[in-house]
Amino acid sequence: MPISWGWKPLSRFSKLVGLVASVSLLLILGQGIPLFSQPIAITPTTPTVVQDQPSSSPSATETLPAAKEPAEVTPRPKYAFATIITGEGDTESDVKDAYFTAARLLTYQLLYSPQTKPRRGHIPFLVLVTKDVPQAQRDTLTREGATVILAENLEREWIHPKWSRWTNVLAKLNLWKATDYEKIAFLDADTIVLEPLDDIFEDSSTALQPLLPPREGVSSNLSQALPETYLLSGLHDRWVEEALPPVPGKEFYAAGNYVNAGFLVLSPSQTLFDYYVSLLDTPDRFDASYPEQNLLNLAHRADGRMPWQELGTGWNHKPLSATTDDLKNFKSLHQKWWRPVSDPDVNVFMRNITQEMEGFFNADMGAFQ
Repeated sequence: MPISWGWKPLSRFSKLVGLVASVSLLLILGQGIPLFSQPIAITPTTPTVVQDQPSSSPSATETLPAAKEPAEVTPRPKYAFATIITGEGDTESDVKDAYFTAARLLTYQLLYSPQTKPRRGHIPFLVLVTKDVPQAQRDTLTREGATVILAENLEREWIHPKWSRWTNVLAKLNLWKATDYEKIAFLDADTIVLEPLDDIFEDSSTALQPLLPPREGVSSNLSQALPETYLLSGLHDRWVEEALPPVPGKEFYAAGNYVNAGFLVLSPSQTLFDYYVSLLDTPDRFDASYPEQNLLNLAHRADGRMPWQELGTGWNHKPLSATTDDLKNFKSLHQKWWRPVSDPDVNVFMRNITQEMEGFFNADMGAFQ
């Protein structure tokens, strides 16, 4: 009788499983030791950066790959165009609200017109308004895209302008308080733009200038601080200089260097604004018939510490009566477009651009942008 050891003979399936397990064990014993005796090398991969996609914050224990320092980015300079209107109208014509309409025309030309708006992108258009400008006009300018700024009244009792419409013109000096901007190109409201003007901000004639040292033997009698750098670039006004030549002993500008304040490029500066106000607070310091213009000629006289700079040719022209050649040769004209001139083609041009402006603002502005 056979002896039983307490287990039964393996089935055919069990034998097969055992065989597979035995083979696997032999493979591990033959290859496993050299496998685990070698170091494990892990090659990190550089993550792919997808632009403009949000990323999750890394965990406290996560190690980020080393990154290069970002290249230094130079902020884009802040430029602006600007003008000013007061509650005074054109007393020499019967046109109602001429300067308000002129500011609307500049708004259209500097912000929207395909022929004259900046080529390098949007540049704000600032419109200084004095307190006597009706609120309805301010609202219209704002709605049409201008940045309307209520200007501080800078009148002084001793200042008597040549024309009543210049009563509040000293408020133009408030532009120097707009220090959010690096450069401002100022145009009198009665200006027509013929070509884009944005290149003027990079023109060599509008670079910042260093304050010059005091001239030897010349006493400045200044109690007000001056800025280390400044900018005032404009155009020589020979017409006014002929009518208002320097008076010996009372010169407030150097002969042959009288700047017109109707087209300027400036750099805002609170220090410079305070200096201008100190000149206003010195009665009879300059001829006040052209208030802000003569003040600027005094502050930036050619033989002083902050001489004004002559703008390059072609930016602006102030003709006695505009001609067709003027329309071709200049980027802007200082011309009261609502007053007829002798050249009929100029009259047609002025009428066409004002009608174009009215048509634009009367339509859906979004369709033109």
